[in-house]
Amino acid sequence: MPGIIVATSAVASGVTAEAIYIAFRVRPILHVDLKPAPVYQPALTYRAFGAFYLPLVMTSLLTLLVQPMGSAALGRMPYALESLAVWPVVSGFIFMLRSMGIAFNEVVVSLLDEPFSTKALRQFTIILSIGTTLVLLLIAATPLSRLWLEDISALSPDLFLLARNGLWIALLLPALNTLQSWYQGALLNSGKTRGISEAVALYLFITGLALWGGVVWGKIIGLYIGLIAFSLGMLIQTFWLWVRSKETLRALCERDACEDTRSFA
Repeated sequence: MPGIIVATSAVASGVTAEAIYIAFRVRPILHVDLKPAPVYQPALTYRAFGAFYLPLVMTSLLTLLVQPMGSAALGRMPYALESLAVWPVVSGFIFMLRSMGIAFNEVVVSLLDEPFSTKALRQFTIILSIGTTLVLLLIAATPLSRLWLEDISALSPDLFLLARNGLWIALLLPALNTLQSWYQGALLNSGKTRGISEAVALYLFITGLALWGGVVWGKIIGLYIGLIAFSLGMLIQTFWLWVRSKETLRALCERDACEDTRSFA
């Protein structure tokens, strides 16, 4: 059976099983353990709901648009077949490290309401950013890269070299995800979601522009251009989230009497 059918069937089955399982696990919480929501005045309106929710919808949509853009661009640059073969291996491995930063977003949203939580969350942001970067650096610079890319992922020696170089290019991605979760979580907690959509739009624009430039130039391996484009896009996205969250983070620091009331950079 073709690998693509096996892979997509496995993912679909796993997601379906997860949905069924969590539906059963959540029932006792919904009926017994769910905390009563505090009463807010004035009551939530559709206009207020839309102002909060629609930017998040656009964020997910714009983020998903980058994936087909990347595949289309890689297929039009040098070493297209090799790049498309290595791309899911490299991006999948990096995503495992990025996922820790992505999950941190919910932690920030949930815990920022707790008194004196700002300092602890800032410190964990630094620890997680440095930790994930060091793990990726360790793997890229040691024989562990061969263990994962060649022995486990079954890449050929030539594709292994291509993939290992890709790990070096993507070195900052896990840390950028952690920083984004810190800034984005603060914006979500405050209800100011527009800045999140703006940051994702910038990410899409910068990434698309870099991919287009790589296609037009046509002299660098597609995998490298793709990873450079995504890294540059995420860097600009993180910077804009920092800009938009500065006021919110400053207010949180003042609330918690931080030693430094400036927003974390």
